[in-house]
Amino acid sequence: MPKKKEKAPSVSPVKKGSIKAASHPTALPSPAHVRLIQPGFWRKHGLAAGLIMLLAFALYAASISYGYILDDEMVIHKNAYVLKGIKGIRDIFAYDSFMGYFQKKESLLLLEGGRYRPLSLATFALEIEIFGKNRPNISHFINILLYGFTGILLYRLFLAFLPLGERGVWYFSAALVGALVYIAHPLHSEAVANIKGRDEILALLCSLGALYASIKYLDTHSRLWYGMSGVLLLLGMFSKENALTFLAVIPLTLWFFGRASGSQVLRAAVPLLLAAIVFIWVRYRALGFMLDHGQAVKDLMNNPFIEMTRSEKYATIFLTLGWYIKLLFWPHPLTHDYYPYHVPKVNWSDWRPLLSLIFYVGIGLWALFNLKRRRIPAYAIAYWLLTLSIVSNLFVSVGTFMNERFAYMPSVAFALLVGWFLAVKLPQWLGEEPQRPYLLGLGLAALIVGIFSFLTIRRVPVWKDVIALNTAAVRVSPNSARSHCFYVTALYEHKYQKAKNPTEKARWVDTMEYHINRSLAINPNYGSALVMKGAVAAARYEQNKQLDTLLSTFQMLMERIPNNANFRPFFNEYIKYLANASGKPQQINEFVYRLGYDYFFRQKKDLPNAVAVMELLLNTLAEDERLVRAIAEVYAAGGNPQKAAEMQQRAASRMGLKAGR
Repeated sequence: MPKKKEKAPSVSPVKKGSIKAASHPTALPSPAHVRLIQPGFWRKHGLAAGLIMLLAFALYAASISYGYILDDEMVIHKNAYVLKGIKGIRDIFAYDSFMGYFQKKESLLLLEGGRYRPLSLATFALEIEIFGKNRPNISHFINILLYGFTGILLYRLFLAFLPLGERGVWYFSAALVGALVYIAHPLHSEAVANIKGRDEILALLCSLGALYASIKYLDTHSRLWYGMSGVLLLLGMFSKENALTFLAVIPLTLWFFGRASGSQVLRAAVPLLLAAIVFIWVRYRALGFMLDHGQAVKDLMNNPFIEMTRSEKYATIFLTLGWYIKLLFWPHPLTHDYYPYHVPKVNWSDWRPLLSLIFYVGIGLWALFNLKRRRIPAYAIAYWLLTLSIVSNLFVSVGTFMNERFAYMPSVAFALLVGWFLAVKLPQWLGEEPQRPYLLGLGLAALIVGIFSFLTIRRVPVWKDVIALNTAAVRVSPNSARSHCFYVTALYEHKYQKAKNPTEKARWVDTMEYHINRSLAINPNYGSALVMKGAVAAARYEQNKQLDTLLSTFQMLMERIPNNANFRPFFNEYIKYLANASGKPQQINEFVYRLGYDYFFRQKKDLPNAVAVMELLLNTLAEDERLVRAIAEVYAAGGNPQKAAEMQQRAASRMGLKAGR
């Protein structure tokens, strides 16, 4: 069709069968259903698709050389089911996604709600089957590739939502600007640069695929696309539960952009609803519950609201909802740690949650009243609210205050809004042709994509290793107990234990001691920090040989976390080591007697721990008659006269040896 010379109307005319011009600059037209997906995408837009993929790799290519980090061990290299390759896929779909890591159902009760995301784990198992174990470079490459495909699919859908007029150009279209903003946004760096984030990537990619298939069905009435919409949404839900929100997003989109009637929307929603029913049934069979496993989660790090009143809880939730908005527009600084109390505990006397509440109520009401007018911002707001709802903590507890990866799916709304504003709305305000290049629009688009790209390139290296990640976290999240504890763990394993020079080791001990004390000051009951407190205390003892200080710390830890699976083996071995190597066996004996007999036996009536602690000194330099008689007494109290008699005889033998000397 030849180009017209006259000035285009508020929305440029498009080819036959697509959306026509709207009278309102922010609205869409109002004919009956229109065909949204135009043919010839790869022929007409292959260059744009290539640009999107190129940007994804340009921003994240460095991560291909990175290793496993953070929760990667739970879903890949220490997950027993994943390590089996194809043979493990059945178990991956049959159990909680962390079952292959914990290997015990009891351990899963420490987390709220359960985790059922088998599709991403199945892809990891396939990688191991094809490429072998310990190939994080392959996993990182696939993450970037899937991210690039997500950007291309977004571009395809944005073209359907905001098609080019006959005078529009692809290189300055709402679709391309929106897709590039999405790919460049640094808020997505956690999902892409952290291998575990593939669940987020697949959930959005498959959900957008289901949306695309639903639009194709509405356009063509093809049974293939009809069935594919349900299959793709099911795959999205198998990737992560937040894909369930597309049960509402897809019908809304068909009605809003496709002008589908109520009956058409209901018909298109049938395979989506069936997919949701299948997913919920499979998930229930795998986990054994719907949303609540029935056990109260009392650990602050897995239930951050347990120390709050109801009023404080909801004020803090709205504080985080406001932070999400801030991070959309200015994603700096970023952190992987939003645990207590990087996000502070607030109440409604604080202006920040109050402002956030007013803002959300305001945009929600505005969207509700403007959806029928087919205003793009109204759709973007509705999409944001729907997809954020499931991770907002308002309806379902997610076990943490917030996370940047939780905005991965909702931020599509931001990308669409930016593309629409720069390429459609702003030109209309300035008297320019929509989706035609103009100096201000080009400059703003380049500036936004450029700034976001710069911030992403700076953020990606943080995911290189645990030292880089936790160093960055402790700087940005100084009030998080978790950031300090994880930093100490990383230093202990990768710096202190590998250091040879005594001066260097002493410097690391100073650093670790400060940060572990900071962690426990924030959360005195933090189990992981208490474990590291013991390790750091032992490291300090190696420096100054102050045995009293070490034993005092061990006493406190054994009273707080006596059966901790990480601390107890370390404690047992270190006490045996001290009994023989400290040069003060009598002091060790006194400590063990006081802890095992006085505390566990007499005070706590804990016979198993009393015996276990006192038996540590048997066959060591610190073994003496008093200790052995105490063990005999504990055995007798526990109904084991045979062992009690054995210990009494052993005590008598030691007494005889002592007299003979």
